Amino acid sequence: MRRPCMPGTERIWRALCLLCACWLVPCAQAELRLYAWERPPLVMRDAQGVARGLVPELLEAMFARAGLAYTVEFLPLQRALRQVQQDPQARSCVVLVERQQEREARFLWVGPLLISRLALYARADDALQLASLPQAKAWSILSHQGSGAGEYLQRMGLQVHYSNHEALNIGMLRHQRARLWATSRAVAEQGAGGLALREVLPFLTLMEDLACHPHLPDEQLQALRQALQALYVEGQVQALYRRHGVALH
Repeated sequence: MRRPCMPGTERIWRALCLLCACWLVPCAQAELRLYAWERPPLVMRDAQGVARGLVPELLEAMFARAGLAYTVEFLPLQRALRQVQQDPQARSCVVLVERQQEREARFLWVGPLLISRLALYARADDALQLASLPQAKAWSILSHQGSGAGEYLQRMGLQVHYSNHEALNIGMLRHQRARLWATSRAVAEQGAGGLALREVLPFLTLMEDLACHPHLPDEQLQALRQALQALYVEGQVQALYRRHGVALH
């Protein structure tokens, strides 16, 4: 006669099976979720919603080297930063965040993915000349929401108009609803949708990194940092930048 199972036995077996499955195949919880925001030509989303561009290619190489699985979801930058900080599983990061002292303790950082030379840009047919940032106080400066550049300019006492998408800033320049845009050289040269721009005044150089939850498991953090360092040492990062026609700074 078959003996009845002891109370809780079925639950124990289910837990053991789940543990074995996670041992043999990486659990979904071990997969890192990356939040990206569109910033052509560095990060773009194709018609199928797949991340394209220089930075997604760099991330693919870095995560492959680190042996980690990941997914990419597109969100506006400010919302992505909040999403990572509120992640109960502590397994998420924001792609391409300007690193500043005010943000340093709120995230764990993997980088640099970029070293960006930020400047004020105007339309090529705009003769505006500036010798210093205080001279720009008469104009509203375009920036993206959550931008370290925009926050820096505000601390300097300048007027900043924020948008969730760089395309909106480009449109405002194109239709002459604003005269100045704070952005990096790579974005100004290749991501302006055919609009000819001119650098008016460089004002800041920042590292742009992967900003991760402050409690991301240390083994994953170190694996990513070591993978990126190896890609730099081997020259793969530099080759990727050359292939995309982007300078390292």
